[in-house]
Amino acid sequence: MRMRFMDITQRVASRFINAEEHRRSVALMKFLSGIAKHLGVAEHVYVVGGAVRNFLIGQPIKDIDVVVDSVSLGGKKDSEWFAKQVARSIPAPTNLTTNQYGVAILTVSGSWNLEGEDMQGEIIEIANARKESYSGVGGKGKGYKPTDVQPATIEEDVFRREFTFNTLLWRLLDLTEGPEKAEVIDLTGLGRQHLEERLMHTPLDPNQTFTDDPTRMLRAIKFFVKYGLKLSSNVVSAIKQNAGKLKEMPWEAVSAILVRDILDTPKAREALVVMNSLGLVEVLADMIRTEKPFAAFMAGQMTVDKDVQLLLDLAGLGLGDKAVSFLTPAQQQRLREITVVMPRSDASAFLLALKTPPIDNMALIAEFNLQPRDRGILAPTARQLVLERPALADSPAALTEAVRIELARR
Repeated sequence: MRMRFMDITQRVASRFINAEEHRRSVALMKFLSGIAKHLGVAEHVYVVGGAVRNFLIGQPIKDIDVVVDSVSLGGKKDSEWFAKQVARSIPAPTNLTTNQYGVAILTVSGSWNLEGEDMQGEIIEIANARKESYSGVGGKGKGYKPTDVQPATIEEDVFRREFTFNTLLWRLLDLTEGPEKAEVIDLTGLGRQHLEERLMHTPLDPNQTFTDDPTRMLRAIKFFVKYGLKLSSNVVSAIKQNAGKLKEMPWEAVSAILVRDILDTPKAREALVVMNSLGLVEVLADMIRTEKPFAAFMAGQMTVDKDVQLLLDLAGLGLGDKAVSFLTPAQQQRLREITVVMPRSDASAFLLALKTPPIDNMALIAEFNLQPRDRGILAPTARQLVLERPALADSPAALTEAVRIELARR
């Protein structure tokens, strides 16, 4: 019962954190709007992607992606220039770095209260509108990261994005009073429609989109899991056709999305069914078989505190069986039958009791004079008894007695 109460408490805390992040994000957009207007660039600096999407579907705004159309501003006023102007306007210490793709990352390192929100630690990412090419030839990392990045107009920028609902944008010019009164700009002419239809489409040919960066196929599953968005028929066909290209990706990039955005979510089991139908599971299982670091990483994720039904699904699909590998296939099936009706915390406790049966080992060793080579029989015997009579998992004394009776029969 305590575990279930903790689960509820964590969900409430999560909603509170999301609401706080939303307030911070709105305050920040209004602040950035004011700066951009003062500098005379607000018409060509945008908030793009996830913030707009979340707002339209009634979800909290978490991250703000700011994009500067430096081409329309003449080329000299770019992401780094705008980030420096923002830093000068923040009444607190900041740190600014710019990566190889022209993304300026501004971190608020000191205390700053903005509209009643504590902004210390806030990270503001400001990118240039850009176009990219993926010309890697063979080997790990083909695609995934662009090999050539060039300044572009905002129109060119949105078409390089993976899904149309992530091409929606706001001008900073319109965000002075927050997003409620800001015009949503849909340069593809399809982003808002697809979002209303709850369908995932790509701005370009999906085969090209997934060839450029195969991890986008897993991101499609992420959006299915997180927002209940469905895959359009052409996206489904393209994923089936290109699933094998995941093998060209660094396993670290694949595992980050797989674990964080898919397996560590309440809809993980539902996602696995979809992934299996698209051919992604088979590819991932093959990667785990052939790449030892990936296999080791996935094994480390298969801990007994996970959803037991999910662990069994993963084992059956070849995506990791460490948590249940001590059980035979028949025992795994029996574990599924027993735990399917249990609350998650109770199922995890039951799996732990199977892994390390709560018996008095020393008493049994002494009573039956078990030599070291024979002591390995205790856990398997107790395990089988628990699977046959699940109530024994909650009674160490009764389980120890049941093992004693079983050993006496042999």
